[in-house]
Amino acid sequence: MKVGVVGVGYWGRNIVRNLVNCPKVEKIFVFDKNDKKRKEIKRYYPSVVLIESMEDLLNANSEIVFVITPPETHFELGKRVLERNKHLYLEKPFVLSLKEAEFLIKEAEKKNLKIMSGHTFLYSPPVRKIKELIDSGEIGKIEFISFRRINLGIHRQDVNVLWDLLPHDLSMIFYWLDFNVEILESKTLLKTTVGEHPDVGFVMLRFSDNIIVEGIVSWLSPRKIRETIIVGSKKMILYNDTEAEEKIKVYDKKVEELEPSDFGEYQLAYRVGDIIVPSLDTYEPLSLMVKDFISSIEEDKSPLSDGNLGLKIVKSIEKILKS
Repeated sequence: MKVGVVGVGYWGRNIVRNLVNCPKVEKIFVFDKNDKKRKEIKRYYPSVVLIESMEDLLNANSEIVFVITPPETHFELGKRVLERNKHLYLEKPFVLSLKEAEFLIKEAEKKNLKIMSGHTFLYSPPVRKIKELIDSGEIGKIEFISFRRINLGIHRQDVNVLWDLLPHDLSMIFYWLDFNVEILESKTLLKTTVGEHPDVGFVMLRFSDNIIVEGIVSWLSPRKIRETIIVGSKKMILYNDTEAEEKIKVYDKKVEELEPSDFGEYQLAYRVGDIIVPSLDTYEPLSLMVKDFISSIEEDKSPLSDGNLGLKIVKSIEKILKS
């Protein structure tokens, strides 16, 4: 396949690297407004074809276009890509309004084109292992989920911290629980400490099946934390993405209510069992995501992280911001 890439900043370069290493990609067209970035990507990957304008890239003989640009540009660029009958990859956040997301989905469906929303965590080994543990019933019924995604910087000038960081955690939660679950209720506290956009966000969510999710996303922290706790009726999972090796720990801990022996007596039994560290695969998530998108086009099926997931997350963040 021939592929176009718009935007080769930090993440765009990673996309290009994986496309270069993908056997099913024969030619890569690259456009970026920044001339320095274009020259850098050519120096690292001499096989890419540099394009001088967005219009020229759309005119190039490609079947797919990857858009890795600032969020406020996603809708217009995505719309132009679909108008040229090309399959579309949009980096997260998908777009910045539900109306825009619905428009792109409908346009793609009318033309039988595929859309991928760039939620890379769905392709990571620890996230997939957690999905496997949940689906097997080993954890039991999910009671609540708690997450922390905080670090010092980068303060974005174009979007608030919820649009920047929350899509990661929402995409994983929807994947783990079931893409059909919905947020029934949300409560949110936002704070702006630097610049114009909120850089700290506390969220409390109630999903269908009465699953409670609470978390914090922030660009303002003395250290980087990417941690999720999943509490089930049988076992608990600690997922620490900053750990080099033991990213997942499964705790065989449980609290059970005992029958009171006297009037007014209330007892709880705490069971403490083993801590298991599951073995994980070592592939690069982004590589698997690129391959999934290309396969979805070849086999006419939806990629795991499709446009509908992007729409669902945009809808959820809009609801959370309104609360």
